[in-house]
Amino acid sequence: MNAPQAAALATSRFRRTMTAPRATTTATHGIPGHAGRIVASLGPRAEVHTACDAVGSAMLADVGDAEMQEVRAVLRLVLGVDGPVLDLAAGVGRLTVPLLALRKQVTALELSGDAIARLVHRLQQAPAALRERCTTVQADMADFRIDRAFAAVVLGGASVSLLDEVGRMGLYRSVRRHLTPEGRFLVSTIDHGAAVLPPEVGGEVQAPSGRSYRVYEYWERGASTWTLTALSKDSGHGPVTVCTTTQRVLGAAQLQVELERAGFSVVSRTQVTEPGQRHPVVLIEAALPDAVTGPALY
Repeated sequence: MNAPQAAALATSRFRRTMTAPRATTTATHGIPGHAGRIVASLGPRAEVHTACDAVGSAMLADVGDAEMQEVRAVLRLVLGVDGPVLDLAAGVGRLTVPLLALRKQVTALELSGDAIARLVHRLQQAPAALRERCTTVQADMADFRIDRAFAAVVLGGASVSLLDEVGRMGLYRSVRRHLTPEGRFLVSTIDHGAAVLPPEVGGEVQAPSGRSYRVYEYWERGASTWTLTALSKDSGHGPVTVCTTTQRVLGAAQLQVELERAGFSVVSRTQVTEPGQRHPVVLIEAALPDAVTGPALY
């Protein structure tokens, strides 16, 4: 092979390398970053679900059960509350069951009938005394009416970001209607931008169920949405269950401003998880103005 032929061959190889096909949106199912590339590499073995279907919601609930820092932070605040508790967007009981274990009367409000059914089934396995302290209500957290006032209203799992601005205003009005004068509203959010992290973070998560997952969060700084993707453990053969969901970004500072505009006083703002494999979770404690006798602490 002479020099010109060698040069032509090298150029051809270079062009083939540069134009090698990338994972398509179809192959990645629209999942960004490294998580999307993993899904593309799995091909037909990837069984992709969303948070709205039964498989996906159950998977995310299992992943959520592994995140105990927020649960412990909520329990510490509710422990000093005297009266019934309302758990909004209760799901299958991530917060409901621990709250019941504190011997609290708990009303679990959830929009999904399937989730309520799974919560009821879960409670059937619990002691009767615990089960009897729980009432379930199927309703929209953006607009609900319950014939009872609550000493604490809890909205965990950063579920507040599932609502748009209009929905959140409805949520705040509904919570105010149902709080006792001394009551507390505990609401968590994921504080994107609070830490300097790459666009994609993630790692292994071991759930209390014994199942393990690879969980990825993808957020480009300044973007109004972020994507969570969880993949079941890959044995090297057979299907791999994938759940992906894209949610709104609602930082702690914005959430606090909204609460204050809605007539709440912010009592405390606590970062309950450290940034690293996930973006930090912040828990805000709010109250009706008359219930706060001193300066707000945050």
